[in-house]
Amino acid sequence: MSESTQPLVVEVGEVAGYPCLRPVGEVDIASVPVLQEALGRQLDAGLKRLVMDLQALTYLDSTGLGCITAARRRAREAGGDLILICTNARILRLLAITGLDHVFVVCRNRDEAAKALGESGTS
Repeated sequence: MSESTQPLVVEVGEVAGYPCLRPVGEVDIASVPVLQEALGRQLDAGLKRLVMDLQALTYLDSTGLGCITAARRRAREAGGDLILICTNARILRLLAITGLDHVFVVCRNRDEAAKALGESGTS
């Protein structure tokens, strides 16, 4: 992460009544603790169905992918899930290269994520 880059901020909102985390900036080895803390707060509060909106990310490295994957695993172990919103070609390619596009539900927008949450809630 360059020195001129703003620090990572994780905004928290809602999609269909479920927490939606929106990291803004770069997620790399230096900033991943901010994302881990934000995800941990939601999961520690017993919220197990989450959305992560990746639209405002300008960079995501392997430590960020590991963090998101670990949060999904924790949510799934609690009977929930972590759904992604992403149309960023670079991030979608990274998900495809790592095979994570077959692990995560990846939606194009909040409406698709709301629908996916509704469908996953009935199973």
